[in-house]
Amino acid sequence: MHGGIQMSTETPHRLLKEKQRQERAALILQAAEEVLAEKGYHDTSMDEIAARVGVAKGTLYQHFPSKEDLVFALFERELEKTLQAVEQIVATDLPARARLERILRQMYGELLGKRMQLLFSILSDVDVHKGLIAKKLQMRDRMQELAKGLRAVLEEGKEDGSFDPAIPTVVMLMTFFSLLSPHGIEQLVTQEQLSPEELVSSVERIYFTGINAKK
Repeated sequence: MHGGIQMSTETPHRLLKEKQRQERAALILQAAEEVLAEKGYHDTSMDEIAARVGVAKGTLYQHFPSKEDLVFALFERELEKTLQAVEQIVATDLPARARLERILRQMYGELLGKRMQLLFSILSDVDVHKGLIAKKLQMRDRMQELAKGLRAVLEEGKEDGSFDPAIPTVVMLMTFFSLLSPHGIEQLVTQEQLSPEELVSSVERIYFTGINAKK
């Protein structure tokens, strides 16, 4: 009996502590994003991030052992948000073509955002890239889930006559992901002066004209 009472008093406490930990981590990520945007990766210090949050540097390191861990956590957060949005689209009752169009626009919208552009510019840094190779493996399962959902939409499109059944689904899938090159997108928007809407519309025409079933 005593053990049961002890659990009932400790569980809310643990839940509160975990909630506080998550809230503090979110504040740290917000501050880190602000400093990174202002100063760039190499001039961002863990000391300044800790100062902006109002925590000791030791507390910051308890959440994120290194600056690389912070960058990866920021990237992971944005990617997870995008994946959840895509999963919601996959689960709708829209025709396969309409779902795939929405997914493409969702993912382009995220990649065109200032937050993701900042993160990709940091991740392209050679030193950061080397340090994150091992961490990227942690996200492989989530990306495989995304690919599985997209594959299902493509298969449905083949079955309902929207997409060309002669094209292997794996090729359609690979081509879809190849459209999402962050650096290519950045170049087209910043250097070639294409509007985001013009870019997405053009990519849609190229991709969907290519996989459309022959009428």
